[in-house]
Amino acid sequence: MSTDSEEEQQIMQEREVEIEPILDFALSVKEPIEKILYNEPVIVKKETKLKDAIKLFDENDVGCVLVVDNNKKLIGIFTERDVVRKLIGKGETILNETIEKYMTLNPDALYLTDPVAYALNRMAAGGYRHIPLVNDKNEPVGFVSIKSIVEHLADYYSNDILNLPPSPHTKQVKQEGG
Repeated sequence: MSTDSEEEQQIMQEREVEIEPILDFALSVKEPIEKILYNEPVIVKKETKLKDAIKLFDENDVGCVLVVDNNKKLIGIFTERDVVRKLIGKGETILNETIEKYMTLNPDALYLTDPVAYALNRMAAGGYRHIPLVNDKNEPVGFVSIKSIVEHLADYYSNDILNLPPSPHTKQVKQEGG
């Protein structure tokens, strides 16, 4: 008959074998953005109706759409945060207006080759959750979100994260077990 500590040891060893990081590398802030999971751009024109842009959030499972001009150059970004801050309480008729009036004009943008540190710096300094990614012609090629960076870290450090206690600040008042 095995003891409780032997059973716990066996469970811990099984978990170490089962839980492998999904990614082969740890994210370094010096690594280029293209090495993390950035998102394909969802692109709209400034004439797009608000209701259509909002529908794209759900259809594409994204938190922003990138707005381009007729030459496919980035001119703005419209995010879920814009919906909350600029549209809530204004009635449903506002949803038929165009995105142009409510988007953020000329957003900060980065290149795929820029270091992750640049994205984190811009997000922290500007309070952004999304940074558009452009090519050398200022055409959107994607966007990086704080969510994608956190997901990368959670995937890579999954074993460390999964082994955290469920409530690290609570104190155990009685003995576990039956």
